[in-house]
Amino acid sequence: MNSPFLIGIGAGLVSAVLFASTMTGSALAMMLFYITALPGFLAGLGWGTTAAITAAVTGTALTAVLLAPLAGLGYFLTLGLPIAILCHLALLARPGNKTGGDSGQAAAMEWYPPGRIIAWTALMAGGVAALSVPLFGMDVETYRANLQQILDKTFLNQLPGGTPPGMSKEQMGPVIELLIRALPAASAIVWLAIMLLNMWTAAKIAAASGRLIRPWPDLTMMSYPGPLALGFVAALLGTFTPGILGIVATGFAGAFLVAYVLLGLVVLHVMARQSPFRHIIIGTLYLGIFLFGWVALVVAMIGIGDPIFKLRERTLGKNTNPPPDND
Repeated sequence: MNSPFLIGIGAGLVSAVLFASTMTGSALAMMLFYITALPGFLAGLGWGTTAAITAAVTGTALTAVLLAPLAGLGYFLTLGLPIAILCHLALLARPGNKTGGDSGQAAAMEWYPPGRIIAWTALMAGGVAALSVPLFGMDVETYRANLQQILDKTFLNQLPGGTPPGMSKEQMGPVIELLIRALPAASAIVWLAIMLLNMWTAAKIAAASGRLIRPWPDLTMMSYPGPLALGFVAALLGTFTPGILGIVATGFAGAFLVAYVLLGLVVLHVMARQSPFRHIIIGTLYLGIFLFGWVALVVAMIGIGDPIFKLRERTLGKNTNPPPDND
C-alpha cells in the first residue's frame, strides 16, 4: 500500500466523502468540513506530489458523481488544486550548502521556504474568496440583495422580529452592510486557517510515522517575499474602491492580514524565548488576540515591521545561548 496512486485514490475518496457530508447541514458534518483537506495533505506530504494530484482528481470526480458536476468543480478549485500545488511547493528542493541539524541527504538540500508556502496560501485564500463573489452577483446591488435574502432566511429569521433584542431594522442596516462587505475577508480567513492547520497536522502525522519527505522547517527566521507586503497595501487600498472590486479586495486584505499576524507571532515567540516568563507572555498574547481584535492588528504590524527593524536578528544577536526548543 505504498503506491502513490493507491494512497492518492484513498485520500481523494475520504476527502470527497467528508466534503459531501457537509451538505447535510448537521453539526457533526460541519465539524468534519474542517478536516476535508487533511487526507490530501497527508498523501502529498507523505507520498509525494503524484499522490496529491491523484487525490485531487479522485476527490473531484467522486464529488461530481455524489453531488453535481458544479460541486466537483468547487471541490477542485477550493481543495484539490490548492492542496496539490502546496504539496508540490513544500517538496521543492535544490542542492544547498547548508550544514547543521539535518543529516544525510536532507542536510545537503535547500527546501522551499515555509514563509513562501504561507504567502502562496494567503494569495490562494484571497483568490478563493474572489471566486465566491460572482456566485452572489456580478454587481454590488445584486450581490447585496442576494446576501440580504440569505441572511433573512437563515440568521435573521431565527430572531424575534427579524432583529436582535433592542435593535430596530434601521439600526441593523449598517451592521448588515458591514457583514455583507466583510464576507469575502471572513471566508478567506477561514479557508486560510483550514488549509494551514490541516497542512501542519498532516506534516506532524507524517513526521511521527516516518513518512514526511522533507525535514521539519525551522520557523525562527521565517520571512515572506517582498511583493507580499506590496500586495497587502494594494489590497487595503482596494477595499476603499467602490463597486464589486472593493468587495473582492477585502478577501485578499483579510488573508494577507492573517499571514502577517502569523509572522508577527513568530517574531514575538523569538523575542520572548529568553524571558523566564515567556509562557505567560505568549499565553497572554494569544488570549488577547482571541478576545480583542486590535491585538491581532498590533501583532500584524510587528510582522510587517520585522524586515525593516530586524527585531529577530537583534534578539538572537544579543543571545549567546541558543533559544530553547520547547516553544
